[in-house]
Amino acid sequence: MNINQNIKKLLYALKQKGQIYKINSFKFYSEKNDKYSTKYQVLKRELVQIWNEENCEYEYKEKYKQDYDCYSKIDLMKYLAEEYRKGSEADGR
Repeated sequence: MNINQNIKKLLYALKQKGQIYKINSFKFYSEKNDKYSTKYQVLKRELVQIWNEENCEYEYKEKYKQDYDCYSKIDLMKYLAEEYRKGSEADGR
């Protein structure tokens, strides 16, 4: 099983727990290493309560907040596994 499949499975498992993540990747040139590198940015969904004056009710709006940065897929997979583990401990399982 490769790393991409593990990352997809972890994202799916976290989604089942109600934790939604986005992963952005950026290519950049590193003069230090004299090559192109990839930076991975993990964004976590948060629901923000907003007052709607037209309906006089509170509404929930999705916002994504930057949660983690890394430079390898292995670090990304470790981070997602740790987030999954934290959720399991909080549930008492």
